[in-house]
Amino acid sequence: MTICKRDAEVKLDIDSKLKRPTVNEMVRKLDRAGYHIVTMWERRSPGGKGWHIGLTLSPRPRSAVEVVALQAILGSDPWREAVTLARARVYASTPSFAKSWYNVLYVPCRERQRRTKIGGHRESD
Repeated sequence: MTICKRDAEVKLDIDSKLKRPTVNEMVRKLDRAGYHIVTMWERRSPGGKGWHIGLTLSPRPRSAVEVVALQAILGSDPWREAVTLARARVYASTPSFAKSWYNVLYVPCRERQRRTKIGGHRESD
């Protein structure tokens, strides 16, 4: 199943400054895999010790599992990617309103609950 543009964003959770990939490292790895960066954003993770990085790629990844593979290749937290892979494997059978939840970065629990109560269908990072 092909994923929508919004769900194809590659999101990296880098837990420490020591493991943070450089743009050059990401470009080289993505080039080898047949992709290039179209847009990129980064910000401190809520805990303040790591980074969240988001990438829009060309060509656009076509499956949720492909997105998870790219995140792992680029050095995202392996524990996060293990859980994300489990969600990606059932992406096709997930209800439409919950599809974008397969690949989320940390959102405080009370914020997640608030968004669910008010009908927010997308957890922004």
